[in-house]
Amino acid sequence: MISTVEALKDLVAKAREAQCVALDTEFVWEDTYYPKLGIIQLGWSKTECYLIDAVAIGDLSPLGDLLADAHTVKILHDAQQDLWILKHATGVTACRIFDTRCAAGFAGMSSTLSLSNLLRMCINVQLPKTETRTDWLQRPLSDEQLEYALDDVRYLPALRTHLLAAVKQRGRDAWLSDELTLYDNESLYDDRDPDVQYQRVKGIGRLSRHELAVVRELAAWREAEAKVRDVPRNRVLSDEAFLEIARRKPKALDAFQRLRRVSERDVSRYGEVLVSAVKRGLELDENACPPASDNNRPNPVDDARLDLAMAFMRGRSLSERVDIGLVAARSDVKDLVAHGEAGKHSRLLSGWRYEFLGADLLALLSGKNAIGVDPQTQLPTLVIERNPT
Repeated sequence: MISTVEALKDLVAKAREAQCVALDTEFVWEDTYYPKLGIIQLGWSKTECYLIDAVAIGDLSPLGDLLADAHTVKILHDAQQDLWILKHATGVTACRIFDTRCAAGFAGMSSTLSLSNLLRMCINVQLPKTETRTDWLQRPLSDEQLEYALDDVRYLPALRTHLLAAVKQRGRDAWLSDELTLYDNESLYDDRDPDVQYQRVKGIGRLSRHELAVVRELAAWREAEAKVRDVPRNRVLSDEAFLEIARRKPKALDAFQRLRRVSERDVSRYGEVLVSAVKRGLELDENACPPASDNNRPNPVDDARLDLAMAFMRGRSLSERVDIGLVAARSDVKDLVAHGEAGKHSRLLSGWRYEFLGADLLALLSGKNAIGVDPQTQLPTLVIERNPT
């Protein structure tokens, strides 16, 4: 177990000599705003695996030298959350990431497979599940817990080799490389803008624009308060309380005391802040308020076009064995259907997704081509009209 800054520096120097290294984290995230790191696993072969004691080492910044090293591939499974945690711990955004979960989606498998299932399917390794409820902040950790943690990186280099071969055999290596470059985007690991946190509040779909503005003010305040107190957001004030405040629009402290979802303690602690948030939201010009959900009646033509596009995406993904979860979300397809090439948010308009699906979907939706059925797979396929020669 690496438990001093000097030992960590030595380990990082050694790791940077390797062509690629495996990384994982173990943390506890129940009573705090940010996860509390317990263990960081690091290794580059079955026998050269190490555990970094994040509890004992106050300064994890030396690990940032490895994360930022453009010559060393960092292998992780389901990388984004770990990389966000490591950025918070080191202040550094990692580069040259290989996400085994992502790679599986280009290798004819699901991109949502757990590491345990992926190892079993690819290299016939069965991981034990004995320590899934471990408190990784406790000390000392048992030998069983330490071995369990090491197993999460022990086989990742071999898994990467297997997946790369499978992806290359399918001719998808350029697509995988294209997708993995997205992990280098620093903004991917930034904290969310407090002014958009209202979008995560459950149940806002029926609120008016001014009611949404109130929720936006409340959610931005809650984000700052939770961060300062280092507690989960809902430990400050619940989403249900936000909805009740937005609908009832209390403008004075005594009005807050009549709300079911806001306790006397909440009013005593936050009352003036809540009154101010409601006032700011209600006084905004409507054009400055968040847009309300589109509650118009469904358009049968638009719905049919979206269903057609989704069916084509499912058919193309299944026939080509590229995991549909990697290709696009329904919202991406909906944006493409609604706006075509002018769409601003659809991922289907760039990179490998455009080559794989986006260009053909645009052609289909323009009415120039038609859907047929592949006689072998019985899946939807695009019939391209060609001029006779």
